[in-house]
Amino acid sequence: MNTILTFLKQHRQRLNLAQYGVCGSLSSILLTPRFPASNHVIFLILSEGRPEPVLVAKMPRLAQATAGLEREAANLQRVQAQRVEGFDTIPHLVTLEKYSGHLLLLETALSGQLMGPTVIRRQFDHCCDAVSNWLVEIQGPEPGAEPEAGEWFARLIEQPLHAFTERFPWSREELKLLEQMWTLIAPLRTAKLRFVFEHGDLSHPNLLLLENGKVGVVDWELAQPLGLPTYDLFFFLTYAAFAKEKARTNTDCLAAFQTAFFGPTAWARPWVHRYAVDLSLPTALLTPLFLIVWLRYLVGLSGRLEQAAPALGPFGREQVMWLRENRYYALWQYAVRHAVDLRWD
Repeated sequence: MNTILTFLKQHRQRLNLAQYGVCGSLSSILLTPRFPASNHVIFLILSEGRPEPVLVAKMPRLAQATAGLEREAANLQRVQAQRVEGFDTIPHLVTLEKYSGHLLLLETALSGQLMGPTVIRRQFDHCCDAVSNWLVEIQGPEPGAEPEAGEWFARLIEQPLHAFTERFPWSREELKLLEQMWTLIAPLRTAKLRFVFEHGDLSHPNLLLLENGKVGVVDWELAQPLGLPTYDLFFFLTYAAFAKEKARTNTDCLAAFQTAFFGPTAWARPWVHRYAVDLSLPTALLTPLFLIVWLRYLVGLSGRLEQAAPALGPFGREQVMWLRENRYYALWQYAVRHAVDLRWD
């Protein structure tokens, strides 16, 4: 019996696991994410007589690398507390505690079909509708906290991006793009945008199509309770673009990205427009918000790489090469160079 099953057997009554559908004997399936920046391993917990998991357990790859699980637990509690009845499209936290020298996160499992690329292609409009509707449900239209203009810009954009750009070995051409980007996003400095609960990685394998047709969303480690509107929508629609065009190479991804967002026939525009209307976002701010998505994501990736391999640091030769070859690095460059071709009306 592995560590997780031993823990569940010992603490079954204390945690009242029966309320989560746990009955009879338990078994587990170990998943080891191969993504380089992944910091933990995942166990799917199955209960006797039930074909789908009832619980999900996570443990850090390195005993001391607990920050990600602590963030996810806090985010699950906070997002579920946004309304009295909670959300059935988001896991519920069962417990976060130390066991056998390791931090253990236990949460409820969502039952549904992974929204992988094939599912996106087969049910494209439905998937886009389901995700955009979910975002409006989680992020609006109820008024959220409105920070002082400039405060949120420094916390969410200026400080993390400056910390990244001061250490990254930029080329001369890249520095010119950075300067151009800061000019293009300047309108955000004085904008009063209300905070939203930002998931941070709204793509496969974090999305499921539930039996009721809604979307289920898992893996809340990267979430920002006081985040920015549009980030999740732009990120998901880009994933949908990759899936739609069966994009594999960076060249394929750029072509799919262009078709989705740029020029007069951009297919993503209706979903962006509806979201902006529902959240009362000024159209003039959509392009600056779009441009910062990709560099913010790269900044987050660099931090996760450093956590996964702290001895190598965030900007060793291999890490820098990996970041430059990442598709989102290519998207950032393209978006800044072609910002004039973005249309939202």
